[in-house]
Amino acid sequence: MAPAHDPPNRLLQGEIMCRWGELTTADILECSNDRSKLVDVLQTRYGYAKLRAEKEVQLFFEEFRDRLRLST
Repeated sequence: MAPAHDPPNRLLQGEIMCRWGELTTADILECSNDRSKLVDVLQTRYGYAKLRAEKEVQLFFEEFRDRLRLST
């Protein structure tokens, strides 16, 4: 697992912040290395059902991965 201050991880944290603006910095730091924690945080902050949160996270990471691929 990469430290939270690594450039790719900081990029991921920024993308999470842009996508879900209601998340706090603490939320983002807690869940940027663990998708299941992000699902839990989305359920808590946004009131998403577990299935919706899982789909949102899956879609987010697919889009993020694709953007990273295109930028290299």
